Amino acid sequence: MQQSRLLAIVLTFFAFAMVAFAGPVAKTGMTDLAVRSDADKLDAILKIFVDLHVKIKAILVVIAKLKVTADISVHVAKIVVLINAAIKAVIAVGVVVDLSATVKIVAIAKVCAQIIIEISACIEVFVAIFVNILAVIKLDLAIHALLIHLNVCIVGILVIIAKLCVNIHINVALYLTTTLSLLLGLL
Repeated sequence: MQQSRLLAIVLTFFAFAMVAFAGPVAKTGMTDLAVRSDADKLDAILKIFVDLHVKIKAILVVIAKLKVTADISVHVAKIVVLINAAIKAVIAVGVVVDLSATVKIVAIAKVCAQIIIEISACIEVFVAIFVNILAVIKLDLAIHALLIHLNVCIVGILVIIAKLCVNIHINVALYLTTTLSLLLGLL
């Protein structure tokens, strides 16, 4: 008698569990992208970073038109908001297990390196004002958080991004040094 009651309770819980798992799942925000494989996840992350690059570049164009003594904290705050939204989107995509698609991973790293270099090149000029220093600190923390979450999703991508940033920085410095020496040679 006890066994039949226990069996009835277990079967009832099993029936409720089947109903719960069979129910529809609500879609919200960036998670409505049906990401199935790691290749799709890499495509989604690449799209997130390309969109982020385009939006940040538009803000950097506005910042570049300002005077050196201008307060850029409002514009930097917009960039921080964009980066935080990208962090949430990258977290929603999830962890990439298969790292064999090196072309996509390098493409993501290149876009991320371009974002970092362009931000640092544009904002470096405006750090002299105290209000800008506070905004740049917030921006720096947001970029660090983005890199940490990206490295969680794609293990080892920070090494690629660091090499690209150093290479881009060295190439730009070499170009500027060469151009400056040519101009001084003409004078």
